[in-house]
Amino acid sequence: MVRARVARPRVARVRGAAGVTTLATLLADAASRAAAGDREGSRTAYRAALALAPERAELWHNLGALCVALDDRDEALAAFDAAARCRGNWAEPWHARGHVLYAAGDVDGAAAAFEAAIARDPGHVAAHVNLALALVRLRRYRAAIPLLERARSLAPADETIWWLLRGNLLRVARTEDARADFLRFQPYAPTSPRVVAAALSATRAGDDPAREAQALADALAHPFVPGEAALLAEVLAQVQYADVALGTVAALYRAYDGLMRVELAAGREDTPLVPPVPRVRGNGDRRIRVGYLSADFRAHVMGALLAPIITAHDREQFDVRLYSLAPAENEDALTETLRAAARFTRLADVDDAIAARMIAADDLDLLVDLMGHSAFARPGIVARKPARVALTHLGCHGCLGLSMVDYKVTDAVADPPGNAAYQLEGLLPLSVCTMPGRAFHAPTPRWTRAELGIAPEAVVFEAFVGVQKLSPRCLTLWQAIFAEARHAVLLVSPPRDDDARALARRLQAFGLAPERVRHVPYAADTLDARHALADAALDTLPYTGGDTTMAALAAGVPVVTRVGQRHAERMTASILRHAGLAQLVARDDDDYVALAVRLATDAAFRVDQRAAVRAALAATPFTRPTIYTRALETAYLRALTEKKLLPR
Repeated sequence: MVRARVARPRVARVRGAAGVTTLATLLADAASRAAAGDREGSRTAYRAALALAPERAELWHNLGALCVALDDRDEALAAFDAAARCRGNWAEPWHARGHVLYAAGDVDGAAAAFEAAIARDPGHVAAHVNLALALVRLRRYRAAIPLLERARSLAPADETIWWLLRGNLLRVARTEDARADFLRFQPYAPTSPRVVAAALSATRAGDDPAREAQALADALAHPFVPGEAALLAEVLAQVQYADVALGTVAALYRAYDGLMRVELAAGREDTPLVPPVPRVRGNGDRRIRVGYLSADFRAHVMGALLAPIITAHDREQFDVRLYSLAPAENEDALTETLRAAARFTRLADVDDAIAARMIAADDLDLLVDLMGHSAFARPGIVARKPARVALTHLGCHGCLGLSMVDYKVTDAVADPPGNAAYQLEGLLPLSVCTMPGRAFHAPTPRWTRAELGIAPEAVVFEAFVGVQKLSPRCLTLWQAIFAEARHAVLLVSPPRDDDARALARRLQAFGLAPERVRHVPYAADTLDARHALADAALDTLPYTGGDTTMAALAAGVPVVTRVGQRHAERMTASILRHAGLAQLVARDDDDYVALAVRLATDAAFRVDQRAAVRAALAATPFTRPTIYTRALETAYLRALTEKKLLPR
């Protein structure tokens, strides 16, 4: 919250008989005692002053401020009320009242007080910000935005207000507005970790490769310090989408881990909550106790991936717990299905420290983080080590970068053994592909090509991705593909208007003209139908597809990928090789272009590859959830064995 102001009292003298204490003397005494740290003495002096001048609003206000410092909420509120009565058009007592109520947990009352302050002073920046913060606490994110926009107009160089507005715009998916506001703020922007993080995402959605390269260089060079771990985490998440070396990402992991350890130590929370000793089994229960941590136990890509795994767990061997980071209003029918399959604990309303202790109280053998550094992740929970063994899996194509995390679940293709040297977490390879497979299911057409303006002779490459995945190198290679494959068009499906505008700007900046791009509507109930329009799919790089790739393959659409070194650069390659489709994996950039051009220009080759995909994703072991879950369980047992932490 933006702090309430302390009023400067007028020191007019109150006339009286000789020897009678004057108001000026009392106020001077109150000021000197406050400066010396004697708050109780200062309060006594203010009370005496008010006995002489009860009409003075600023004296009541300052008495209230002293009472706040002395943790006397009732007298503070009474003093602020008196100040407001004495000067009805004064905003400060209302603003201060809002602070007291907010601290007491009366967020609705605080919001009303901040509103009253704004009504009396429409230019009160702090009241606008604090009302916005109260509305955010009440999860009224959209209502907070106009208040922060007004505060931004009143204080355009204030970094904190810009950052708060950015966070709320992104929370409600107004990404284009967040980018535009960053560009407005840039003339005032200092070199700060917030600006560095915001510049990465803003330039990736832009049309200037030079500015994008500079933003990346600035992020990699910025000296993050303790207190900035969350901002470095945002940078880590975005750097995975950039062309950077394994060693560069490893250095960021080490820096992030160092900051997290310092920050936890400052709060005396750097000792693992669960000691590394085997759990003693009781009550005849011989099962391994495993927990999953996610914000996506709902109708979401991750929820759809998880549901078959959670339900397929061997309940004779595993006691499964789910820890949800999502608020109750995000829960849906899939949440209820998962709640029925495993014990469910909601952590959305508590901070990281309390959430970690709640998990630790369940005495887990393993905790599996399913978030990584994706949106709404809370790595501070895992960093407190609330289970004997901590793992990260699936949430994003990368590691958490925390020494408290024991393993990254992977496979031998996604992470060759040499990758272990470039991360803090150990490699825990599965015997199957790390991405759960899906069986082939022919999509039901919803639209015709003619309806979308696609010529009969066109070859359609789908790319159902956002701009974050469209690196300069990726788009340069796509431009080369479409230059050679003259009858090819790119099919995109942005979920929102903001996404469509960003995608159009990005594609056109790299030479993909609007006439080579077609849009298919995005609707949650017809996502699979989009694939019926496509002949093949272009994978992104360096951040390759995961579920995006699997969805295309499950619809019978061949996916062309280019394998790299990092986990993020190898996920699609892992999927294809485990499915027996290694012929779709390019070795280098030139091979990627050549393979895509061949799919576009060689009809017989294209037909063969589509048939191969359908055969590979028929009802085979690659697509069976039970086989995947058994492989995952085997890896869990191996992890506990390696750490000598199997329950006794």
